[in-house]
Amino acid sequence: MKEPYFKPWKGKNYRATKFLILSESAYSWPSEDGKVHTPRRSHPKDSVLWSFEASGKVPQYFTRMSWALCGTKTPTPRQRKEAWNDYAFTIFVQRSVGLSAASKHTRKQFEDAGPHFLALIEKIRPLKVIVTGKDLWNGMPDTAVTRRGRGAYRLSDGTLVWCLAVPHPANRTEGFNWKRVSKSILRFRSAKLPLRN
Repeated sequence: MKEPYFKPWKGKNYRATKFLILSESAYSWPSEDGKVHTPRRSHPKDSVLWSFEASGKVPQYFTRMSWALCGTKTPTPRQRKEAWNDYAFTIFVQRSVGLSAASKHTRKQFEDAGPHFLALIEKIRPLKVIVTGKDLWNGMPDTAVTRRGRGAYRLSDGTLVWCLAVPHPANRTEGFNWKRVSKSILRFRSAKLPLRN
């Protein structure tokens, strides 16, 4: 297995909360001068930090996910920052999937990403993962435990890492309802789930 490309971003409260948000993929984009920019290794961190500070248009993923995390459609930059600081954030597919948001991952990219994800959770040891996208959830490695519609991965020491799949924030066909997703995340965060099987 090659080294992972993307380095996860960790909010300042991650060590206490142990929550991870997982996005499906990232894409390249053209600049005004026509050059193509490919996401850097630091893209998870760059994206989250930019979403706190951007005065212009923030990508729909971060806009809508921030609504859900903050519980309001009009969060201030400070509220967005406080909400995201409870989480780590990373990207499942380990390379750009193409040019523009309409690009899709290949089957091989998805298959190759599974072992990287399993190695990542072994390394950063989240207790709970919010998986953003049903396609992503359906393509991830099989979980060791399933309970009430949630799945859990088992780490090498037996610790369970629970996952909640929510609709993709930027995919209108999946039906992302930020209020419903916000309630689901709050329930998931407070749920008393077994740490071991």
